[in-house]
Amino acid sequence: MIQLLKGLQPADPLFMLTVFGVGVAWVWLRPSSKGPRRYLLAIVLGYLFVSLPLGAGLLLAVVSTGMPRIESREAARGADVVVVLGGGAQTVSVGGLVVGELQGASRLRAMEAARVFKLIGASLVVASGGTPGGSELLQPESEPLRDAMIAVGVPATAIVQESASQTTRDQARLVAPVLRAHNAGRFVLVTSPAHMRRALAVFRAEGLDPVPSVAPLRSEHLKPPPLLLPSADALWLSDQVVYEYGATAYYWWSGWLRPASR
Repeated sequence: MIQLLKGLQPADPLFMLTVFGVGVAWVWLRPSSKGPRRYLLAIVLGYLFVSLPLGAGLLLAVVSTGMPRIESREAARGADVVVVLGGGAQTVSVGGLVVGELQGASRLRAMEAARVFKLIGASLVVASGGTPGGSELLQPESEPLRDAMIAVGVPATAIVQESASQTTRDQARLVAPVLRAHNAGRFVLVTSPAHMRRALAVFRAEGLDPVPSVAPLRSEHLKPPPLLLPSADALWLSDQVVYEYGATAYYWWSGWLRPASR
């Protein structure tokens, strides 16, 4: 079901082809009808909305409002461990050699985890991410997550990998025993703004006590894009948010969620 939801995103080529193809076929079958033209107009306006930074920001606000970023040691509320969730990677193989690298949001999550690790003087970072079903990854996401954090100063000895998870629910269930093995109670949870609310609910459903710290949406040296100028980044962000809407509904229906506030 989760893989199906990932295919129902605005920027997915097959999804785009399907929604526009339906409109074109409808016009061809009913050339005198206003219905297909209204449908195509709605699709065009919808894609314009989700490709604008303003539109993507409004969609994101629904799921990310109230999700903080830790800016002081006190804000971590005594947490001594950081858990960072993988959010996409790719691998390349040549002659039996394999290299993995983080994609999109995962790079920012790794950087945020390293920042929080240093800020609170943490003793441990758990890099969580396996090989999602249907992907072509040749190594788990936790490996490039680990490598990225080492590259920005996190000691390799302070990083533990959780490399078997395929979904957010898996991450919560598999990180729990890792934390217990290290006698960790409260911890800082790092993921993207769109993902944080669902991740918090799933981890709390496992009886864990995370403190959220959302990763930024873009590198700090980049200026925010013009709100009314379509961009690929805005469409990508809308993709992530639309997926979160569907995934949250599915998790709620399955009974895997618990309110993030308590």
